[in-house]
Amino acid sequence: MQEVNFEVLSVGSGDKKGYARVDIKFINSDKTYTYYRTYDVFDGNYATVVSGCRIVFDAEYNVINVERLYDVKGVYRERTNNASDEWRDVPKKTRRGRGRPRKSTSEEIKEEVRNLPTTKVEELPADDTQEGSVVEEVKEPEPEVPVIPKKVRHAEFDTIMTCLEEGVPVYLHGPAGSGKNHTVEQIAKEQNWEFYFTNSVQQEYKVTGFVDAGGVFHDTEFYKACTSENECIFFLDEIDASVPEVLVLLNAAIANGYFEFPTGKIKWDKSRLHFVCAGNTVGNGADEQYTGRMVIDQATLDRFLFIPYDYDRNIELKITKGNVELVDFIRDMRRIAKEKGIRATFSYRCMLMMVKLEGKIELSKLLKMAVFKGMDSDTLNIFKEGFKRGKYYTALRSIS
Repeated sequence: MQEVNFEVLSVGSGDKKGYARVDIKFINSDKTYTYYRTYDVFDGNYATVVSGCRIVFDAEYNVINVERLYDVKGVYRERTNNASDEWRDVPKKTRRGRGRPRKSTSEEIKEEVRNLPTTKVEELPADDTQEGSVVEEVKEPEPEVPVIPKKVRHAEFDTIMTCLEEGVPVYLHGPAGSGKNHTVEQIAKEQNWEFYFTNSVQQEYKVTGFVDAGGVFHDTEFYKACTSENECIFFLDEIDASVPEVLVLLNAAIANGYFEFPTGKIKWDKSRLHFVCAGNTVGNGADEQYTGRMVIDQATLDRFLFIPYDYDRNIELKITKGNVELVDFIRDMRRIAKEKGIRATFSYRCMLMMVKLEGKIELSKLLKMAVFKGMDSDTLNIFKEGFKRGKYYTALRSIS
């Protein structure tokens, strides 16, 4: 990798919104060159790229860091708009009109051009078109070609499985649509454990079951897990949307290893029954993103080991069939939403919708329906600021 071969003299506001002006001086050159480049948010500051190098600066345009991202190379380019000094050395018989060679005797002209003096030239910016200048031929970074294994696991897969093997109840907390259910079910399948699932519980009988007027007992997923003779997982999803009274019952069951059902007490081996719950919050109640969440009793929370569970890039690449551009775009949208305090969810589900419908529906329309989902124009404009290059960013910019 080449070293940074210039000094940044100053950074300032560009000629239009979203652009920065960068003044640089190349090593072994006294001339100052000015570039106008788009910039983006980077690690809490801002960044733009000039001559293959990332220039990081703050809101006051103070330069923080300069680092090379990829190599560039100088390519000699003859001046084409007027005759150069070297071209004037070509015999007049080969020139016609405004310094152009006559169209005949092409072999003669080629020979004379080959005999033009050559000099070693230093790298200069692409916008310098004087005689003997150099145009940057950018060596674009090799496109990422992800190797996607047939079986993709979430980054927290092994941690969760280790906890369950040791009989430790687990609370997975993270954003909606991040695949918590899928990972727990995947663990059960790989361990050859039975899997019992219940979504948020609003009424006690959804856990306990009930006996109807005819004396018939109607069981539940929890009852099946407690009475199974095989090793199994009982998974309660959206625990922070469940009523506190029911959670108190589950808390007692986890602690004691038995539960009083309408048909009588059931006791189980704690090493056989594994408990997992999941939520979008950590049990502190509703927030701006998840307004329907409840406060969970501290005694209940104390039963669980808390594991943060976020979106996983490897899973996203699997879902999108290796579409790196789409994955990076969605992850950028999440980052902007978090930084700007925007209430929005960019989950695996929107990626699946994009994969299924891209090419069948006009891209900007599809983004509006599948990714931004009815977002108003003012909020959309926030996502348009500091966008990068690529078809998804271009389509975003065209949404009105």
